[in-house]
Amino acid sequence: MLCECGGIFNVIRVEEYPDNVNDKINYDRLCDVQCLRCGKVLYSQAYDFGKKLNVVKDLKND
Repeated sequence: MLCECGGIFNVIRVEEYPDNVNDKINYDRLCDVQCLRCGKVLYSQAYDFGKKLNVVKDLKND
C-alpha cells in the first residue's frame, strides 16, 4: 500500500486470533500500518482478506 505522500505503509500491528476461533485459515484478521515517510497511521486495514492462495501465472504458455 502506498500513502498519499508517496511513502510505503509498514505493518506495525496484526490482530491476534480470538481464543474461540478454530478455523484460522478462513478468519480475516486486520492490521495497523504506518507510513515509513510521513508517519501517518491507518488502523484496521485488511491483512488476511482476499484469496487464500495467490495465483501464480503460468509462464510456459506466454
